[in-house]
Amino acid sequence: MEILYLLATTIADTILNIARLALLLVPVMVLIEIARYYQLIEKLTGRIKGALEFLTLPQEAAFPLLAGLFFGIVLGSALIIDYAREGILKKRDLLLIGIFLSISHSVVEDTLIFAVFGANPIILLTTRTILAIVITRIAASLIDRNSPVESLRN
Repeated sequence: MEILYLLATTIADTILNIARLALLLVPVMVLIEIARYYQLIEKLTGRIKGALEFLTLPQEAAFPLLAGLFFGIVLGSALIIDYAREGILKKRDLLLIGIFLSISHSVVEDTLIFAVFGANPIILLTTRTILAIVITRIAASLIDRNSPVESLRN
C-alpha cells in the first residue's frame, strides 16, 4: 500500500512541476515570438556583436545564449531547441552555445543562491564568465581546425 501512495504522490508532484514549468515557459515563449515579430531581438543582440565574433558565433546565436545566461538552462535549451528545429543555427553553433551555457548559465539566479551561502558574487560571475568564454573559444578553434566531422561546420 505504501508503494501505491509513493507512486501516486510522485505522479502528482511531477504533474504539478510540469504545470509550474509550463506556466513560466509558455508566457516567455509568447513574449519571445512577439519580440521576434517586432525585431526587438535584433536590437538587443546587436549589443553583444563583438563577443559573438570572438566566440565565432553568428548573430542568430545571441538570443538563446543570452536567455540561457540570464534565465537558466531550461529556458535557454528551449530556445536552442526551437532555433535548431527552425534551422537557424548550425550544429557547430549549437555545440558551442551548449559548451558556453554548461559553464555559465543562470548567472542571476545561481549568483544570488551562492551569495546567500557566502560566496563573493563578483568573483563568481567573473570566474564563470571568463571560463565560459575561454573554453568556448578553444572549442571553436578545435572544431574549426581539427573536426573530422564536416557536419559540425555546416
